[in-house]
Amino acid sequence: MSKNWNISGLIVEGICGTGKSTVFRSITRSPQFNQRTAPTLIALTEHHTQRVLEERERNEDLSPSRNGLLLDSHVAYLELLNRRLEEMPWRENGRTNMRVCYLLERFHFTHVYHYPHMRWEHVEPIDERLAQLNCRLCLLTIDESDFEKRIILDRDDGWREYLKRYGQTNAQIAAHYAKQQKLLIDLCKRSRLETTILNTSALSEADVLNHVLEFWKDI
Repeated sequence: MSKNWNISGLIVEGICGTGKSTVFRSITRSPQFNQRTAPTLIALTEHHTQRVLEERERNEDLSPSRNGLLLDSHVAYLELLNRRLEEMPWRENGRTNMRVCYLLERFHFTHVYHYPHMRWEHVEPIDERLAQLNCRLCLLTIDESDFEKRIILDRDDGWREYLKRYGQTNAQIAAHYAKQQKLLIDLCKRSRLETTILNTSALSEADVLNHVLEFWKDI
């Protein structure tokens, strides 16, 4: 990405237990991140990018078009902001304080690997539009040996009850998430977004943050 830009974004993806929410909070609270010259930040957690569909999912009232409407609404707003900035001479004049940074926890990749009715072809146009908005992707993974602890044992009773839909034993549940992580990695390879993959089983929270900020260094 050119250093002369109006908008720049980062998606944080990964199956549950990989540390997405921790990384999201770490970025927004990082003194290094908050020293950027442009104060504008649009930061959307998974509640807004995917989980807001949970009630429709329970009622079996979802379709590719409904998923697409949610994703499109967020991308369309970012495109509108960018178009307005493109109409101004600020970038050409070397200004930076008008820049827009956006941070998304989960996005179109989650919609494909989580929902059985979704395919990459349904979200590929979203991926292409995000590429035009200088979006990058940080994919968090964990070792399969950590699945049981991070996904099952470290969670509360309500979550463990939810997990029973994926299997009656810890091994069955772990196998489900192993398939999800593999699918997510495969989806990221199809994306046009510049991508970094970080194994949080092997990195401390501070190391992950440093890697992410270095990857998103143009901000």
